[in-house]
Amino acid sequence: MIFPGHTMFYSTTILKGVVLSLVLTLANTGKTQKVDLETYCFYGPRPYAEVWLRIDRNSVEWQKTEDGMNRSSVNVLLTIVRQDSSIAAADKFVLQAAASDSLTDFLAVRRFALSAGNYTMSVEIEDAILKAGKVQILQKFQLDGQSQWQLSDPLLLAKILQDSTFSPMAKNGLLMEPLAFGYAGEEIRTMPVYVESYVMDKPDSTVVYLQCRGFEGAEAKPGEKALFTLYQKCKGNAEEAQIVQVPLQVLRSGTYRLVFSLIDKSKNVLATRQSVFVRMNPAADVEWLAAYNADVANSFVEKLPADQMDYILKAHLPITEQHQVSTLGELLKSNRLASQRQFIFQLWKSRAPVAPEEAFQKYMEVVRAVDQKFHTNVGYGFQSDRGHIFLKYGLPTNVITVDTEVDAPPYEIWYYHRMPQTRQTNVRFLFYNPTLVHNNFQLLHSTCLGEKINPAWEIELYKSVPMDRLGPTIDATQVKEGTNRNARRYFNEF
Repeated sequence: MIFPGHTMFYSTTILKGVVLSLVLTLANTGKTQKVDLETYCFYGPRPYAEVWLRIDRNSVEWQKTEDGMNRSSVNVLLTIVRQDSSIAAADKFVLQAAASDSLTDFLAVRRFALSAGNYTMSVEIEDAILKAGKVQILQKFQLDGQSQWQLSDPLLLAKILQDSTFSPMAKNGLLMEPLAFGYAGEEIRTMPVYVESYVMDKPDSTVVYLQCRGFEGAEAKPGEKALFTLYQKCKGNAEEAQIVQVPLQVLRSGTYRLVFSLIDKSKNVLATRQSVFVRMNPAADVEWLAAYNADVANSFVEKLPADQMDYILKAHLPITEQHQVSTLGELLKSNRLASQRQFIFQLWKSRAPVAPEEAFQKYMEVVRAVDQKFHTNVGYGFQSDRGHIFLKYGLPTNVITVDTEVDAPPYEIWYYHRMPQTRQTNVRFLFYNPTLVHNNFQLLHSTCLGEKINPAWEIELYKSVPMDRLGPTIDATQVKEGTNRNARRYFNEF
């Protein structure tokens, strides 16, 4: 047990503060592997690369074993290659777990002593139970050469505890859990960051400070100002570990950049490193919207009737950025009309800077048409699965509606030749109506990234013919073809 409510899995063994979070779908399985790979470089007398690997527990297959426990296993192969293509380091290990209430994700850490240079790291991940394909991640990093002053890459943390026992996740008597997927949720008010500073030659009398500045956005902008600046005095040791507590409660939802620098009394920068994270903070979003200084440019939102704001806000869910969905939820629960109006204005100002009012009005025309077309007795038409997909991705290229197959309930297949939002082509959505209630079509399966993927969709669609399943009953994903079972052909060929 590492932290209360958090069980981490690792095997013992010993890169640049870049966070790589991937969501990859294994071919022919529909199983989504959610992987977070974070690499950091540390220096001192013997430089080394540190690799943190996290795999979401819902990304892997779980199987009941003879002892009655649900167990999972993941095979990992990690290889680090030099610029001349020679192998600098490699490690092969297995992460195993038995399901329990305290289980969160698989978490592994590796440290590799390396010389200065450029490297490419390859990580291959295979679900040992599913065995349907491998996820491979490639990442480049650079280990700098020695200099008078240096900083390690900042390690953003979710939790930190004093600990004197051996653990691969401990450094300098501190047991650390990295921030998962570079995401700081609204429950995190202060984020600890671990940084090491180094003096490569004999320490001198120079007084040095560790400076931390926070900026909005992942990239530097001309003339940008820091949102906050923190200072901590260094002791002047040859190697020194520091924990910086970064305040997050005032930061709105969005992407942020932390820049750490070693500076002297004259504020000369001796060394610098940076790290990027995503913040989710709906409460701060609502406060900011309420304090927004309205002007003529956003006058169209001032005319929006108060009694229509619930309808308008709900209609904007399909086109709201993921990091603002929680903010929209908070606004729907509140009666803060000014904040609600400003949310709409900010959304359309970012989507259509030249003519936000015109774009808003055109969108609402589509909303009203979608509401009427897909209206059900349980909600607005745009809240149905078909209405949501229509507003999010636009008019499909083609639609096939089938309501004459006796082996299946009514179903529809939507085709999109091009999907700019996900950079895909030939995308399909399959909706079905298992309840036979008017317009109550539900999304059963799609090939769209980020949307529902169900490899056993045929079994669900044709569940009235269980004896015609192909293969083992439990693992079957298809049924026999027949005159009343055309969905697979329609889905794949049209």
